[in-house]
Amino acid sequence: MPIDHGLQGLADSWARAARGSVASLRANKFIRKAGILSGGSAFGHVFTLAAGPLLTRIYGPGEFGGWGVFTSLLSIMSVAATLQYEISIVIGRDEQEAAYLAFGSFLLAVPASVLSGGILWFLIRRSLLGFGGLPQFAPFLMTFSVAFIGCFATLRYWALREGQFGWIAQASVVQSAARAILQVALGVAGFRFSGLLLGETLGRGMGMSRMLRGSWPALKRQARRFHWRELAQTLRRHRKFPLYSFPSSFLDAVCVGLPLPLLAQMYGVELGGQYSLVWKAITVPSVLISASVADTFHSTLANCAREAPERVARLFRKTSLLLFFAGSIPSVALALWGPWGFATMFGARWALAGTIAAIVAPWYLSQFVVSPLSRVVVVLNGQETKLFWDVLCLTSLVSVFLAARSMNLGPLPAIKMLSAVYTLLYAAYWLVLNRIVARFEKSRRATFQPC
Repeated sequence: MPIDHGLQGLADSWARAARGSVASLRANKFIRKAGILSGGSAFGHVFTLAAGPLLTRIYGPGEFGGWGVFTSLLSIMSVAATLQYEISIVIGRDEQEAAYLAFGSFLLAVPASVLSGGILWFLIRRSLLGFGGLPQFAPFLMTFSVAFIGCFATLRYWALREGQFGWIAQASVVQSAARAILQVALGVAGFRFSGLLLGETLGRGMGMSRMLRGSWPALKRQARRFHWRELAQTLRRHRKFPLYSFPSSFLDAVCVGLPLPLLAQMYGVELGGQYSLVWKAITVPSVLISASVADTFHSTLANCAREAPERVARLFRKTSLLLFFAGSIPSVALALWGPWGFATMFGARWALAGTIAAIVAPWYLSQFVVSPLSRVVVVLNGQETKLFWDVLCLTSLVSVFLAARSMNLGPLPAIKMLSAVYTLLYAAYWLVLNRIVARFEKSRRATFQPC
């Protein structure tokens, strides 16, 4: 009996501890906000996951390669859509300043989208970096896609400022679902390669209505008092974003997006298609967790920097550990079962993509951890240091491909070299971010105020 009572008491204390843990998680604002964003992304990407095996059986590696080079350029040029002014919406000193930053971001998206279409037209005409196989109407799709991305990003950061994470979650669901459904439907209808590009563009234009409806009253109120001089002064006050954040983010996007076109140029578009599938498949966990944590981390870090600076370092360390443990699960799975998993899920002709996935697993983990934490440079004004790292990253990328060409390496050895270099670069970047946090902590001592 005493033993039974002892076991019962132990079980009761475990149950109380479990209930307390659940209650604390529900009360934790950071986890609750991240959960809303992650839930929306997760639901939307159910469609992406379901569409993946269908897309790989409708479209071949060559078509995926063409889609990959298109989205690579899109990911690079979308950074230029607003010159990074949309990021500053979150830290605007009041509603009026935030609204002017939003207006400026919308306006800047127009010339940036036209420029993006012109660049793609030039690359297609010159048959550079695997772009020669894209259809002649692709530049028009690029123009609309960049414009949609600029508007979506602006509304997203407005919603972050307002704390309306539900708007963002809903928009993510609609956008992901629309893109996946359209690409499958257009492929079945016989559009083939064009279906991938059309679905990508049309999907990018969907999902903004909820965010627009929610932000419209405040934007309309501020638009009535709109003055071009005020807009110019506001953009000038936040010029650090286009001067430092934009070049840095643009170089970062080049470092992420350029490997695929370079691989397509050196080893063919079909190899580019295999490589493209890898990142499209393994970035689903990044969208579900990493991107949502990034937005929540950004919002929480900005609040802490204003109200409780002494909590910034602890937030950085805890988020680092959370991302490392979350990213380790898919990384280990890729390293151990990549070839088998890709061949089973996507079809036998995609087994090479599984081998590539196993190779890039360490690179994926380091990127998964560091990318959300990079919001530190925006909130804590570390743009100059980040710009130096981006230049180093681009230099290393070019050096890898020059070395691969000079040594006449095959595609897999070249990808192994690329993965090793990028893993080391992201590890160095984490040290840079940690240094920025330490500098902020040293320079500011404030009385504790809960975020």
